[in-house]
Amino acid sequence: MLNEERIRLMTKMASYEAGEGKEYMPIRQFYRKDYVSYEMIKTFITSTISFGILFLCWIVYKMDEMTDFLKGRDLPELGISILIKYAVFICAYQVIAYIVYTRRYKKATASMRKYYAALKKVERLQEKEERLQPLEDWK
Repeated sequence: MLNEERIRLMTKMASYEAGEGKEYMPIRQFYRKDYVSYEMIKTFITSTISFGILFLCWIVYKMDEMTDFLKGRDLPELGISILIKYAVFICAYQVIAYIVYTRRYKKATASMRKYYAALKKVERLQEKEERLQPLEDWK
């Protein structure tokens, strides 16, 4: 005899595993601190590359003015101003990354709790069905 509630729960769980569970299950393999740190390191690397690309684009855009700009200004001052802009750029991206990945981890945790609760319910229904099976065989 098929238990309709168990089948419904298993179908729901299978669609979860194929959909948003694919994204959330790998996240739950980490502790929150490890996951957020790993993602922030990746963000640091990509934002550094992005800053470099933007800086090169700015240099190409200002190429005509660059020679006059470098003659009239001393290089240490220019280097310090670029480093300050880089630091602000990186800090902004790191703050955004921390907020985004902390929320993503919390969302994954809440979603996986629901999944595990459904899994336990399926197990209880299966155990109940297995206990009742020998009684039905005697009839």
